[in-house]
Amino acid sequence: MFKIDTSEKIRTIRVEKDHFDANLTAEITSALQNTDGSLSGNLIWDLSKVQRIDEDSLSILEIIYDSCYAQGYSCCIVCGKSPICKILKNRNTEWNLVPTVQEAIDLIGLEELERDLLQSSSTEDEFD
Repeated sequence: MFKIDTSEKIRTIRVEKDHFDANLTAEITSALQNTDGSLSGNLIWDLSKVQRIDEDSLSILEIIYDSCYAQGYSCCIVCGKSPICKILKNRNTEWNLVPTVQEAIDLIGLEELERDLLQSSSTEDEFD
């Protein structure tokens, strides 16, 4: 079971099962894909209710996470006080792991601001 909440700039995936397995990951991935099969937009994975996660789900999560950044978007994982936080930290120390959805929203907002500033800076450099 999962819910996807969509706002103007962020999609939040709330996993509402205690076990995040490959079947659930496939359902979520399918729901996130655009008509052309691509994934786009900023994503927040709310895994705060998840108690167990399997290797296949970790691999797919990693692919989606990397895909967000490769396309110029952000991704953040909310793990709250879930036991999977340690697994996620050990899996990839570069992941944005935060305790609450609000912190994830704030972090994504800061990353968007940073990208905008870098883009405007590089545009100004072109005119110098």
